[in-house]
Amino acid sequence: MRAVSETIAMEGNLLIISLLFGMLLMLGYDVLRIFRRMVKHGAFLMAVEDGIYWLACAIGIFAMLYQENDGLLRWFVLAGVALGMLMENSWFSPWIIKISVKILSAILGVWNRIWNILGKPVKKVSSFFQKQLKKIKKAINIGISKM
Repeated sequence: MRAVSETIAMEGNLLIISLLFGMLLMLGYDVLRIFRRMVKHGAFLMAVEDGIYWLACAIGIFAMLYQENDGLLRWFVLAGVALGMLMENSWFSPWIIKISVKILSAILGVWNRIWNILGKPVKKVSSFFQKQLKKIKKAINIGISKM
């Protein structure tokens, strides 16, 4: 009897690990969604990002199965990962994305203000040096053409 309860305990532990792993995978997708809201890009790049994400998920799930269950495929583990992803997406994801986008937008807003203040002198100095380099280039071209 003792061996059965140990097996059930190990499988229960594996189910909890798979739920948490699914939540972690969905949290990774939240990071991708936050990036997509901050940096607009087209459908092709989004498809490439999704492909890389799902490939990383497959590798992660395989590694988790290998480490926790000696590589044996158990359908309840995959169901646990899917349920964990669904739970995170339903409960936490909307808040994580909303708050993260607001915080990052505020940080970028402050950065843009700082850059606008500090950027003007940098632009003036850069413009001055570009004009000087054009004058030097013109003088060199004139000197070369006289030879």
